[in-house]
Amino acid sequence: MSVLNDRSSSAVVCESTQRTSQRSSGGKLNLWFAMVALAVVLGCNRSKTNVVETDDSPVVQADSTADTTRPGGDNSDTRVTLTASQLRPVIELEEGFVASGTCLQCHADEHQSWHASFHRTMTQVVSIETAPSAIADGEVVVQGKRYLFEQSGDSFFVTYSDPFRGGMTMRRELLMMTGSHHMHVFWHESDRHGTPAQLDIVYLIEEDRWIPRDSSFLQPPDHHAGLELGTWNRTCSRCHSTHPRERFNADAQDWSTRVAEFGIACEACHGEGRGHVLRHANPENDAALSQVLAESGNDAETKSDDLIVNPAKLSKQASADVCGQCHSVFTPDYEVVALRDYEQNGNPFRPGDLLDDLGFSKVVRASAEHRESEAFQQWSKMEDVGGAFWADGMPRIAGREYNGLIESACFQHGEMTCLSCHEMHPATGDDKDATPQLTEWRNDQLGSGMAGDDACLQCHSEMGDQIEMHTHHAAGSHGSRCMNCHMPHTTYGLLKTIRSHQISSPSIAESRLTDRANACSLCHLDRGFDWVSGHLHDWYGQEIPERTKSESDVDLSTSALHLLSGDAAQRAVQVAAMGWKPAQEASGTEWMEPYLLLALNDPYDAIRIVAEKSLRTLPNRISEPMDAMAPVGERMEAFNDAIEAIDESLKMEPRPSVLINEEGRFDFLRAREFLERRNHRPIHLRE
Repeated sequence: MSVLNDRSSSAVVCESTQRTSQRSSGGKLNLWFAMVALAVVLGCNRSKTNVVETDDSPVVQADSTADTTRPGGDNSDTRVTLTASQLRPVIELEEGFVASGTCLQCHADEHQSWHASFHRTMTQVVSIETAPSAIADGEVVVQGKRYLFEQSGDSFFVTYSDPFRGGMTMRRELLMMTGSHHMHVFWHESDRHGTPAQLDIVYLIEEDRWIPRDSSFLQPPDHHAGLELGTWNRTCSRCHSTHPRERFNADAQDWSTRVAEFGIACEACHGEGRGHVLRHANPENDAALSQVLAESGNDAETKSDDLIVNPAKLSKQASADVCGQCHSVFTPDYEVVALRDYEQNGNPFRPGDLLDDLGFSKVVRASAEHRESEAFQQWSKMEDVGGAFWADGMPRIAGREYNGLIESACFQHGEMTCLSCHEMHPATGDDKDATPQLTEWRNDQLGSGMAGDDACLQCHSEMGDQIEMHTHHAAGSHGSRCMNCHMPHTTYGLLKTIRSHQISSPSIAESRLTDRANACSLCHLDRGFDWVSGHLHDWYGQEIPERTKSESDVDLSTSALHLLSGDAAQRAVQVAAMGWKPAQEASGTEWMEPYLLLALNDPYDAIRIVAEKSLRTLPNRISEPMDAMAPVGERMEAFNDAIEAIDESLKMEPRPSVLINEEGRFDFLRAREFLERRNHRPIHLRE
């Protein structure tokens, strides 16, 4: 059935039909009828009409109180005054942790680079030093809902219709924020001790705009996350803080979470520092050091004499596991460590341990040979496999790079590890300001030269003199860049795509079996599978399979096919690819605008946001700017105007692979045929 949602499309169809009757007959009429059909097919968007709330109910001051009434207890008024530090998780050093400020005394250079990194700012307490200007003072309206931000002294507040209080207008203190690289997610006080609630809008830093929290994830239009109360304590803390101990209070239904530090700090990667400090502060501290080792269950003969490790000096597996403790799809095994013990004491993993040997955080591997494993079986009962992996088991979500690394031949049969390319503490000259260098470095935390071919040539040096022979592309072109072929942008997260960290080569056989576009198709967006297969056969001897009867006679480009008929994850990858400069240069851009306009009416909010960004990169764009988050009626009106302008002014060479017909126009009737075959399987990528 081509109509995805009659309720949201009927008005659009009616309006477009009225406009059609006002047009002259002939070719234009066919175009408008095609547009009506497309409006029906695309009309399943979940965009509310932006009616601004005019709630005149009194604002409830709630920034310094919390309801301490417990379920089942005395219902008398027991509200008490709490400080901000009591309303959020608490920094508390336990075991051998000493915090990053201690490291600064001896390791100033390393501390400087860590302080500049986004690791440090994964979670921050909202303060004058950390608060972005977006929450200082001012009012925003997001899909009809008002949010008033204000600063009072050293604190920051938001007044809005609080879903945690049934929509009552509340003034809430903003306590913490997670993110800082691409977006800010804010957590405000709730009525529960130590349990922050998530603000239901997020701030996109590069875009300088607020969007609904639900729109920041690739998830079905009818999916709503619900009330995010305690989510930071249970989920975010695991990889956005150092040494978290969740400590859920079942009776009170609140949390007493403790962390060594907010954000990812020194001891997350180097291990507990107390013994190291004792050892090096005073050589006579051997007795105290022995006590630290004994308390941690270690001794100088079985582990580093002060528990500190340098990931660069560990074995390949142990080094990768330092990153893998966070950057992986894993499932906790509460038979190894009981849930109650885990909540009280935290994850037993320490840098230098092996994840497999410890056995608590079981890494989920989804390739065919691992689908019978205990970890995969356990995890797949709780999660949709497609929410984290492509059909062939390659990771499809950002933040899980460890899963890609360990499936790569460079790791399995070579010595590659995370630190082969990434560098946590770049060398900075003593005689110059390091800020510009660190600002550039912190984006991807790559070592010097590791953003280009040198990353691969450090091991594959024999390829240096035969790049063109190997790639069949000009030596200086994007087609000869190692990563473009072996690490394409097939991983999605944070409203963009990043390079796959599972190093692979374009394969005809894999492309036939998986739902993932290969590297050739993500650069040559205007080319179909037959064209790609022909070149892989001619250049590398790969076998060309026989065409099946069900396949189209037209070699439609993979990009067009995925955008029109693919699932939401495939569409997201393609709209991002259309904004990638190397793909624009290889494919041309004049044909892309109709596809991105169609994507701007996708039912998934995240796809529309990515499509809007890609549209802005097109040279000689014809359509007017369009807001991805505007109500469906406004977007369809803008879509109709844009398509009419394109049809009148843009004439291209016929390109059947992207549905440009013999008249040089985009063939909307043919596009409708592919749209009606769209895969509507709900996709929720678990970032």
